[in-house]
Amino acid sequence: MKAKKVFLISFNGKSIAGGVERVTYYLDEYFHSRNIETKIIDEDYLIHHTLFGRIFQQLFRFRHFKKRKAIYLARYTSAFLWLNKRSHHIVVSQGEATPLFPADFMLIHGCYHCMEVAYGRTDTRLSRMANLQKLSCQRARQVIAVSQKVKRDLVTYYQIPENKIIVQHNCVDTSRFHPFEKRPQQQHTLLFVGRLTNPKGLIFLKQLAAAIDQSTNWKLLIACNETPDTAFFEPFANITVKVGLNIDNIATAAYAQGDLLIVPSWFEGFELVTLEALSVGMPVIGTNVGAISELLDMAFPGVYLLPDITSPEATLLQYFDEVLADNSRSIDPETLHQRVTREFGIEQYFKKMDTILGPAFSRTS
Repeated sequence: MKAKKVFLISFNGKSIAGGVERVTYYLDEYFHSRNIETKIIDEDYLIHHTLFGRIFQQLFRFRHFKKRKAIYLARYTSAFLWLNKRSHHIVVSQGEATPLFPADFMLIHGCYHCMEVAYGRTDTRLSRMANLQKLSCQRARQVIAVSQKVKRDLVTYYQIPENKIIVQHNCVDTSRFHPFEKRPQQQHTLLFVGRLTNPKGLIFLKQLAAAIDQSTNWKLLIACNETPDTAFFEPFANITVKVGLNIDNIATAAYAQGDLLIVPSWFEGFELVTLEALSVGMPVIGTNVGAISELLDMAFPGVYLLPDITSPEATLLQYFDEVLADNSRSIDPETLHQRVTREFGIEQYFKKMDTILGPAFSRTS
């Protein structure tokens, strides 16, 4: 690759904690591995380290601007790039961050309009945020979708040309997430990793809590950040909540303890928790969204569809038993880990990124 500088747009910056921030972390590591300088443009940088940032921040004292902060940040980011991008710079943006600037690459983690519909929006028209995402995709030179479903949604709802969209799944650090030796236990452990919010399945977990607590075969481990809802699960003897875990300890403190990961989300793009569990050698069961939907289409081992959540809880726990039995007959943890490594490991991710991003760095300015 011909050395250039990358503006990597991520309002929440980069982090190894999870979500989009960790995807940004992997992208940053990719560019560094190719000896390419990066500049991460996040909210903190825009507000505190740009010429008009501190003035711009004063707007958010007013209710009108505070409610629309993401919209104004996207506009400001576009203006910043128009003023600061040079011919040797490459812009890699995400989501709805650059609606008024032609980013070289736009990474889309999920169609915003589809997410809003999944969360209960009934208006068929695009919201302001969905329109920002649509404009960002339209102006970008190349769109990278994290799944085939996301690509189809961008074509259907934003009218983005199919040949403009490349699918690149997220990756997992298989050196951190690998099979662990487990001691025999009297009970199986159902694992939930993520935010305790309704769109992530909080209502479902609350419905399941009583059945789990009365079960002699199952217990529930929840790994999340501290929220008021964690108190709901405290009275249940068979439910453990661990808060504040990070990339350095979540594999041993959560994934190594689980027998089955559950992902009861209303909407996902291509969630990392599914890849992490599979890399540990643990089967995953969840709603037909995100990585679970994509992997089911690929007939990927270890992935199961969650039955209708209105099913009686006792019947659901029995189904979990059947899932574990079927998975143990189908594939062993180490084989599953190796399959994940080959298809979704960091090394494979970097090679695919060479194919997608490489031409932009080999072009002369």
